[in-house]
Amino acid sequence: MKRIWHIPLLAAICWYVVASSLLLSYSPAVVFQPREEAPPPARETGGAFISGTSAGDAETLNWILAADSASFSYAGHTVDFLVTYDNEWRVQLRTAARDVEVSESGLVYTVTIRDDLVWSDGSKVTAEDYVYTLRNLMLSDWLNYPYKSDWQEEVGGEIAFITPEVVDETTFTITRQTVDPEFIYTVRNLIPYPKYIAVNYEGDIEAFTQAPEFNNLTYTGNLGPYKFGEWLRNDKFVVERNPDYYLGKDTGAPYFEQYIVKLFGTSATVHAALEAGDITYTGIDPDKVSKFKNMEGINVYTVPTTGYLFLAYNLRDNGWEGLKIREVRQALSLAVSKELIIEQVLYGFGEPAYSFIPKVSPWYVEEGVVRYGVEPLLDEEEARELLVNAGYDEPIELTLVTNAGNEQREDIGYLVKEQLSAIGIEVELKFVPWATLLRKYLMNKTPGTDEEPRYNNGPEAVSEEPWDLMVMGFNTNPLSPSGQDVFYSTSGGLNFFGYSSTQVDELLKRIKSEEALDEEARWELYTELSQLVSEEQPVDFLVFQLANVGFQDNVKGIEPGINMGYNYHLWYFE
Repeated sequence: MKRIWHIPLLAAICWYVVASSLLLSYSPAVVFQPREEAPPPARETGGAFISGTSAGDAETLNWILAADSASFSYAGHTVDFLVTYDNEWRVQLRTAARDVEVSESGLVYTVTIRDDLVWSDGSKVTAEDYVYTLRNLMLSDWLNYPYKSDWQEEVGGEIAFITPEVVDETTFTITRQTVDPEFIYTVRNLIPYPKYIAVNYEGDIEAFTQAPEFNNLTYTGNLGPYKFGEWLRNDKFVVERNPDYYLGKDTGAPYFEQYIVKLFGTSATVHAALEAGDITYTGIDPDKVSKFKNMEGINVYTVPTTGYLFLAYNLRDNGWEGLKIREVRQALSLAVSKELIIEQVLYGFGEPAYSFIPKVSPWYVEEGVVRYGVEPLLDEEEARELLVNAGYDEPIELTLVTNAGNEQREDIGYLVKEQLSAIGIEVELKFVPWATLLRKYLMNKTPGTDEEPRYNNGPEAVSEEPWDLMVMGFNTNPLSPSGQDVFYSTSGGLNFFGYSSTQVDELLKRIKSEEALDEEARWELYTELSQLVSEEQPVDFLVFQLANVGFQDNVKGIEPGINMGYNYHLWYFE
């Protein structure tokens, strides 16, 4: 999943999505058009917006070293992407003067930035800053940028980097050697470091990691709606209104004097803070939604997300051998009710999932997709018949593992255990700490070798602890769901369950090829991919979750939807 920044709700929700009915009639060709509208009127500024969360704190404000969403969210209050998207996937320009231009060949991306961007010392932000950040930092060997692979491509069997070049003060190009129609979404996420500061630390990882300018966000100038205030670890993160914000010239935005992220130990304490009026916003657990919806002074919004829960099947050699048979996986998926999970575990806040592409994606398709887990493909008798036909008519014992303390996943585990027992499968539940789950159940290595454990060390690799089933969650990117190849391609770096299909591999590869520059061709490829994975059942896709968020009712300007924080610099107190 790509990183999403400066969305104040990120601690609770990774991606927001509009109600699914709004996008079903969209065609990919018209989804990504910029929205042009008159700027909102200027408003009075004042007050502190306090976002409460029970999630973990950030790791660092030096964003290029970060791998966690909280770090990106914190830093993102002070520096903008080239563009962002509204709730209908229309491009909203930020530091870009116009949207990224792609050559007819699909190989050259031209970026033009605004000419009114400045660093904190008053010097102009230029194309050279962006190119330097790419070439000397993100793509360098010494820095080990966690998302370096986003900027790599395979050329003649070798890994190569893209080539960034300065054209003039506000223009630069990024050139590929191979076509990837969805690379534009990576380019749009670019933000720069100031070259005049970074050169002082280049090549020295320790010095760069400790650089006070980057760790205190003192360089950000007018690039974001807020400036760094203070960070008390495991307590709160505070940013102050930036009066020089480039998007606030005509409107005076942003309108909050402070934006504060306040950390709480549990969801119960953060809910209590919202009820007491001590915070402005937080995510609301499904079982508490009805309480807050009936509470005066609180507005609750329910929006779909692109986070999905699934039942993973261990297809490696230390999982039950039957799981390698497609019909056996189909049998298990036939026995587990998606609607029961939504009703009993999610309190109604979910939608059945049949692949990794959500309804809000412009690439979502229903035609030909196999809908296991709902009527008529919720059938114990047919499931037992498939097992018998596959040669498994004796009692089966499987182990299901998930992370302890996650009540939703534990509850799904209990429900799966109950439903699979009806088709002759006894399930042992194991709830283990998250760190243990990652290290002993997801990471794997080839037996008898000295290779370092990774999430996918190839087809012969196995995890330290055996398992058969796992309740897990992933996020997907609606604009470029082919990024799920990291999970479902044979060589995918996070394909911990060992799924392998030459057909799926080929489709994922074709979606990132010149063939898919034609959006109609890409639609057909995504259609075939959706149909294939729904039939193959590499995992049992269970549900896409709906999220609930609560605000004090004096907050105005909110547009609930997939990216409801895209315009948060325009929110204000009534």
